[in-house]
Amino acid sequence: MSLPPNVGTDYHTCRRARREDIRRAMHLWAVDQPLYEAEVWRGLAPFLEVLMQQDLVTFAVVESVRSQVQRLIGGVSFIHPEYVEEAKAHRATLSNTVMKAAMGNRAPFLSVKQVAAQNARGELCCLGLFGNMDGINLSDPMMADFYRASDEGHKFFHFGYDFRAIWMEVWPPRHVQELEAVGMSIDRILPIDGGRSAALMRLTRDDALARPYARFSGLFFPPKPRFRLSFGEQRLLEYSLLDASDENAAWELHLSDDAVKKRWRSIYAKVDVVDPGLLQACESGAARRRVLELLGMVELPDPEEIA
Repeated sequence: MSLPPNVGTDYHTCRRARREDIRRAMHLWAVDQPLYEAEVWRGLAPFLEVLMQQDLVTFAVVESVRSQVQRLIGGVSFIHPEYVEEAKAHRATLSNTVMKAAMGNRAPFLSVKQVAAQNARGELCCLGLFGNMDGINLSDPMMADFYRASDEGHKFFHFGYDFRAIWMEVWPPRHVQELEAVGMSIDRILPIDGGRSAALMRLTRDDALARPYARFSGLFFPPKPRFRLSFGEQRLLEYSLLDASDENAAWELHLSDDAVKKRWRSIYAKVDVVDPGLLQACESGAARRRVLELLGMVELPDPEEIA
């Protein structure tokens, strides 16, 4: 990756997290420890690895390009909406309620197939995990590029979903104000340890329609899926859009080189059926991928396309 000439700025990228990133980044998440019961927090790191392996939560890392220092790690998950009401009824944080339920062998998170089905109905309830923005010193000139990478990453990993509501629970006052500035509202204030308060933040489809110019509101108006990509094809395309090589994508997805090539051929064939002229002028696979990258074409597959 080539870097701009300004050596006074630490440039950043956003990528899908790997299993080993979870424990490495727990110091970043420590700011959110007050949101959890002690027992839940103690078991959280290894449990998050399990959730990631089961494709129940997607984690993304924002890290510096030069020093490879992790700056932020966050999760996108989809939950059954009744857990929001359960958290309110028990005067508990939503993050703790969901994690405690999952650790207790309940099923608050939607499976990949359930996500696809609810997405088709426009009924997804999203929970953003870990509000660790308070640990980022944005007054440092070296961090000038951080917001661009984190904002682009947030949009990328939420793209293509048809939400009914997005939830996030945070307690640092600065983060509450930050989420309000991008369109989220305070749904509930809950006292927590140390004289602090947790704010359950909410953005619904109705909120987005009422405030269409708020930055997060655009997440509620995704384009409709066109190409009927399978889950595996969507994941391969995602890695390409995040600048991963085929070799890296093969390693991340546990595929052979031939399997990666087969998936690319299937993606091109599906695109060609729907939009025959889109890729016809491209003389190479690299050129075809560049067209797809310019379109930012990542979409959630239909339920029957889940492999």
